[in-house]
Amino acid sequence: MDPEIVIVGAGPAGASAAIGLAQRGVRDVLLLDRSHFPRDKTCGSGLSPNALKVGEELGIGEELRRLATPIMSVKIVTPGGREMVLASNAEAVVLLRRDFDNLLVERARALGVRFEGGVHATELLRERGRVAGVRTSDGREIRARFVLSATGAHSIFSSDPRPRRSLGTLMGWWEDLEFTPRQIEMIFDRSVAPLYGWLFPETDRRVNIGICIDGQEEDGRKRRHIRDVFARFLADHYGERLKGARQIGKLKGHPIVHTTWVGHCAEPGMLLLGEAARLTHNATGEGISQAMQSGLYAAEAIADVRAGRADEPAAWEAYTGKQRRRFTPAFAMGHALRAVIDSPVLDVVAAAYNRPFIRRSVVRLLGSALAGASVSESDAPRV
Repeated sequence: MDPEIVIVGAGPAGASAAIGLAQRGVRDVLLLDRSHFPRDKTCGSGLSPNALKVGEELGIGEELRRLATPIMSVKIVTPGGREMVLASNAEAVVLLRRDFDNLLVERARALGVRFEGGVHATELLRERGRVAGVRTSDGREIRARFVLSATGAHSIFSSDPRPRRSLGTLMGWWEDLEFTPRQIEMIFDRSVAPLYGWLFPETDRRVNIGICIDGQEEDGRKRRHIRDVFARFLADHYGERLKGARQIGKLKGHPIVHTTWVGHCAEPGMLLLGEAARLTHNATGEGISQAMQSGLYAAEAIADVRAGRADEPAAWEAYTGKQRRRFTPAFAMGHALRAVIDSPVLDVVAAAYNRPFIRRSVVRLLGSALAGASVSESDAPRV
C-alpha cells in the first residue's frame, strides 16, 4: 500500500522529519534507506549544543546522553602552536553515527513510522508537473502525496544548478592513544587552513582523528591529495602519541557539500533536507544539527498543508524562509571564522588569553562560532 509521505534517507534529516511528522499526528509515513540499520557511517560523530537541543524536541535527549561521551573541554591549538582550553561542560557530546542514527530510526518506528532498509531509490516519479513518488533499483514504484529527499551530499534528486562547493574529510580510529578524557582537540594547522584537524574521544580508549580541508581551489580545481596532507598532519601533531596506539580499521573520508544562501530545496511535491539541500557549515563541517532542524521544518510544512493552514506553494516558501533565517547567520559567520583561522589572529589571541577580558571574549565569540550556540565563560578555560 502506497504511503501519503515517503522519506528517502534515514540519516538525521530523514529520521527527524519522520519523528516530527509522527509527533504532529501524521501516521502514513514510509522511511526508506539503502542500508539496513544499524549501519556504520563515516563521520567525526560530534554532536553540538544545537544537535542536543533538537534531540530533546525529538524525544531522544535522555537516551542520547546516556549513550554518548560528554565533552567537558575543547583544546584549541593555533597555527603557531599555542594552546587554549575552553570549557564545554557537556554541552556537546560524541556518539558514533551507527548508534545515533539508529536511535533516531527506532524513535520514529516507536511512533508508528514504517521503516524499510535495503531499499535504494534511484528515480523520482513525476506526474502533471510534480513529484509523485520514487522508483527503486528493483523496479518498484512507490507513489506518495509528498516526497522528502534526505539523500546526502551526492543527492541525485537535487535540481540545484549552482556549482558544488565542498569540503574534503579524512579520518582514522585508534585505541590506547594518550589523550585527555572527554576533551576534544581542534588543531588549526597551516597545512589544512582555513579549516582544521581534530581528535574526538569516542570511548575511554578509542579516539578518531581527522582533518577537514577545502575540496576545491578558488578556481574550482580539485584540492591537493588529502591523504598526503593527513599523513603530514598526523606526523606533526600525533607522531609520538601514535607510537603506542593501535589503529582500528582503515582511513575513511567523505565530501561535505555546503552553501551560504539556502535555496533550490523545494519543488512541487518534494522538499530536500539536510545535506541534500547543502545545509552544512562551511568552517566546521557540521551538518547534523542542521539536518535535524531541516527535518522538523519539513514536518511543519507538510503538517500545515494537510491541516489547511497553508497551500503547498506557501508552505514550501515558508520552509525555505525558515532555513534561511536559522542558518544564514551561522554560515556567514563561517566565512569570518575561516578568515580568522587563515590569519595570525588566533596566535595573537592565544598569547593574551590569560587576561580576563580576552578570555571572556574568546569563550563567548570563538566558542559560539565553533559550537553554533551561545557559550558563556567558565573558570575552567586556561592556557
